[in-house]
Amino acid sequence: MGGAFQPFAPASATRRTHARSGAITRYTILRDNFTIGTWIALGSLLQGLIFVVLPARYALLPVVALLSHRILRTLLMQFGLIHNAQMDGVYPGKFTAQIPGRNGEPPHRSSGQDITIMILAARSNHPLGMLGPGYRDVADHFNGMLNHLWKGGENYGFLGSSSWLSANERHAGNQIMVVTYFRSQEELHAFAHGPLHSKAWNWWNSIAKTHPYLSIMHEVYTMPKGHWENIFVNNHLTGIAATNARVEIDGEHLRPLFDATRGSLRSQLGRLGRGTGTENGEYGEDVY
Repeated sequence: MGGAFQPFAPASATRRTHARSGAITRYTILRDNFTIGTWIALGSLLQGLIFVVLPARYALLPVVALLSHRILRTLLMQFGLIHNAQMDGVYPGKFTAQIPGRNGEPPHRSSGQDITIMILAARSNHPLGMLGPGYRDVADHFNGMLNHLWKGGENYGFLGSSSWLSANERHAGNQIMVVTYFRSQEELHAFAHGPLHSKAWNWWNSIAKTHPYLSIMHEVYTMPKGHWENIFVNNHLTGIAATNARVEIDGEHLRPLFDATRGSLRSQLGRLGRGTGTENGEYGEDVY
C-alpha cells in the first residue's frame, strides 16, 4: 500500500448476508404498518382478554414483569453495569470506505473507482398497508433479487446495500427504500436485464393495472472516480461501509475501511483525491 492508507477494521472472513437484515426489515415494516394508537389499542385488548382469563391479581404480572425487565436493563446499561447492547456492531473512531480493485487490490488513491448507486423503493397505499394484495409479492421479488446479489453479485459488480424506512411521509405504512452500490452502470444494466429482474418486471407489468395502490420507484446515479467520498464516526457498518467487497493486505482479506485520521483521508478534499488532508486546519483543531 505504500503506507498510503491504514486499514481500520479487523480481518473478517464472515461475509454479510441479506437473510438476517431481511428478517429485521420485515419486523420493522410490520411495526410500521400500524400507528402507535393502533398498537396501544391492540395491547389494551390483549390485556383485557388476560383479565378475563386470569384472576385480577395475576393479570398484570406479564406486563409488569416485561416493563420492569426493560427499565432495569436500560438503567444497568446507562450506568455501565452491563454491556450496552446498543453499541453492538459500532466501530469507535473515524473511518472511510474505499473501493478495492476487482481482485482485492488495495486502493492507492482515495475515490479511485467509479461507483453507481441505485435507489429502489416500494410502498403500499392499500387500507391494509403491507397486508394488502400484491405487496407480499413485491417484497418477495425485492428480497429475491437482493439475496441473489449478496450471494454472488460480484458477477454484476455488486458492492452492497442498505435498507431504510421513510420517516417524514406519514404516521404508518411508510415507504421502504434500498440503496444499492455497483461498480458500474453497465453491470447494473446487465443485472436489470438478467433473468431474476426480468421475472420481477414481467410480474409487475401483469398486475400494474389491477393494483394501482402499489408504488415502486428507482433512481440511478453514476459517480466517476474523484467525485464521491464518505466518512463514518463511531458508526455501525451501513451504506457503502457495509460492502461485501474485500481488500487483500499482507495475505489477509479485510473490509475496505481505512483510518480517516491519517494522511489525505482526514479531509473531504483529500477523500475526493483532490487534497492532502490538511485542508481543515483553518477551521480549528481536529478532535480526531
